[in-house]
Amino acid sequence: MSDTKKIAVLLRDRPGEAMRMALGLTLADDQITVFNLGAPIERNDDNNLNIESLDMMDCSLYSLNAADEGFEQINMQLIPEKLLDYDHVIPY
Repeated sequence: MSDTKKIAVLLRDRPGEAMRMALGLTLADDQITVFNLGAPIERNDDNNLNIESLDMMDCSLYSLNAADEGFEQINMQLIPEKLLDYDHVIPY
């Protein structure tokens, strides 16, 4: 049995902090997926670095917003079904 956990991080009000937390979770070699459920993520140096780092760590990135570059677009109806596959769901 594997100790690897599937963790979903839901970005809402503070996407920059949530992405930093998601990056920290990668240190435990768990499978991390980020879902942006809020407004499009502001593009600045910190957020760009977080998105690039999450991508390099093979994290899956989903967003409700087509404007979020680097994220796969998803609609709200698919999210509950996807979240059933996760061991932990962390809203942030």
